[in-house]
Amino acid sequence: MKEKVMEKDISFTQYIKSHFLPVLFDAVNTHLEKTSHDSLQDLEVRTVYVEDVPFMQLNFDVVVVAKLVMGENLFDSWLRISCTGDLEKQLEDFHILSVSVYQGKASYQKPLSDTLLPYLHRDQLDELASGIIKQYYPEALLTSQVLDAMKFAQNLGLDIKMRKLSKAGTTFGETIFTDTKVKIYDKISDCMVEEEIKGGTILIDPSHYLTRNYGAVNNTIVHECVHWLLHRKAFTLARLFQPKMRFLRSSFSNKTTLDWIEWQANTLSPRLQMPLVHFKKKVDELQGIYHYLNGEQSNLIGEMIYVIDNLSNFYHVSKMAAKIRLLNVGFEGARGIYKYVDGHYVQPYVFERGVLSQTQTFAIPLEETIRQSTTNKDLQEKLKTGNYLYVDSHFCLNDPKYLQTNKFGRLELTEYARLHIEECCLIFELVVQDKKASTCFDEVLYRDVNQEIRFEAHFINKKNMDEKYLIRNRMIELQELAISLPGSFSGTVSKLIEWSELTLSKVEEQSLISERTLYRMRTDENYNVSLELIIQLCIGLHLPPEISTILISRSSKRLGNMELHFLYRFLLNCCYTRSIYECNDILKAQGFSRLGKES
Repeated sequence: MKEKVMEKDISFTQYIKSHFLPVLFDAVNTHLEKTSHDSLQDLEVRTVYVEDVPFMQLNFDVVVVAKLVMGENLFDSWLRISCTGDLEKQLEDFHILSVSVYQGKASYQKPLSDTLLPYLHRDQLDELASGIIKQYYPEALLTSQVLDAMKFAQNLGLDIKMRKLSKAGTTFGETIFTDTKVKIYDKISDCMVEEEIKGGTILIDPSHYLTRNYGAVNNTIVHECVHWLLHRKAFTLARLFQPKMRFLRSSFSNKTTLDWIEWQANTLSPRLQMPLVHFKKKVDELQGIYHYLNGEQSNLIGEMIYVIDNLSNFYHVSKMAAKIRLLNVGFEGARGIYKYVDGHYVQPYVFERGVLSQTQTFAIPLEETIRQSTTNKDLQEKLKTGNYLYVDSHFCLNDPKYLQTNKFGRLELTEYARLHIEECCLIFELVVQDKKASTCFDEVLYRDVNQEIRFEAHFINKKNMDEKYLIRNRMIELQELAISLPGSFSGTVSKLIEWSELTLSKVEEQSLISERTLYRMRTDENYNVSLELIIQLCIGLHLPPEISTILISRSSKRLGNMELHFLYRFLLNCCYTRSIYECNDILKAQGFSRLGKES
């Protein structure tokens, strides 16, 4: 059985301990012979501080505790052993530069972690990107020329090959660090075949020119270039522990390390493609053009869409990359543009600067809305009034000022609501479920499509100034209806159908309840009506939650604490204006049976 090396064993400190301890011992001994009369009994390596230098060279300080004997006394002496070596040569040229008294951690310009990953702070990224461009693509800074991803890779000495990396097309690109056999999908044989690929090669799946776009392919190429620039040493170190390792993605078992690697590539790539100084100038230019073209018709949503679209075209990047770069630079207005939740496009929206923190959102997935509506008491109190509807991934105030019916008969946010979303929609706090992934938290906010990081959205109880004023007239109307309802179930059904002003055939169509069954529900007080029929009628008549509650109370049925019943409550409270078919889609998505029989 092949022994599996865990990532905790992939450590530069451990490698130095296991391979060079005798050499370090001799160096300290020699140092002591020159500087003191103490004799060395033992040597313990405590840590290694590594500095990144060009190519595969490393400079590093080995901090050791020397067990010294002076006469009959035994004492410890902390020492720094400064070393250098070429990682690509497996440190066979390991060389000790000096031995000195340890006086604290050295201040390196480019420190590396114990797995030889660079330490990158967000504030350093633009400066780092500028330095990389100056070294490998200076014309992009001198002439404001757009970075050509292919040429950039070639300037790094990398070869680009087009290969289909998976049958399903789920792998966009791959950086090959060392000569190896790579599994490639062969369309003719419909199976994966091995191909010898040389190190220093970027593989790109050509199908993504069709399934995605040219900008997304450029993003992938630059992303893989960042792996080559920043993570080659980490990969090489991992191979010293696992010689058969060939790919970066299989080098580390620890999710935190993989998250760091992807965070660095994801955050640095757009900064390379859209350098800060030139990017800001381009944004200013596009904003001016937009307002000149649109005059009094200008608004922030239109401006952000225009800017993102034109940045995408100019820099040959995806719209998501352009959006992320705007957010990096501080344009909060881009947060609600080109947003995807539950795999569907959310209508663009904007909000006043400073309304949301980095960890807050207006738009949340359906699964999270259901979870929050069953567990958060503050949210439950708001939703059971029917004052908020779940529309286009938002909990929005149920008022014509903010909600309208589109030509397809579905509710949507009005233009005013999308321009002032903080007035009418509830705010949620995003919380990463896997705490180890918190280093990549901003990806939750920005990478809305194919999101890998699992997160929860926790409702924040912020009072809306206009809420009570806007719903006052609605409450008066509902009180009048509630007072007019009789005490019997069948009588209440009849009254509500009359109130709806719908014909029985229309009620049948909207509730999926046959006219015959509707007749029995209206006339036979002893009819043993099921809870599902009541829910169907509530949805078909679009009854507000307060009225649904009354109708259910008139029957012998009750909503309990089972998962399905919590979902019924969510539909009655937040989706009662939707069609029975839309509600059934929600039920099906959560693994429950549809209501009624759809034709």
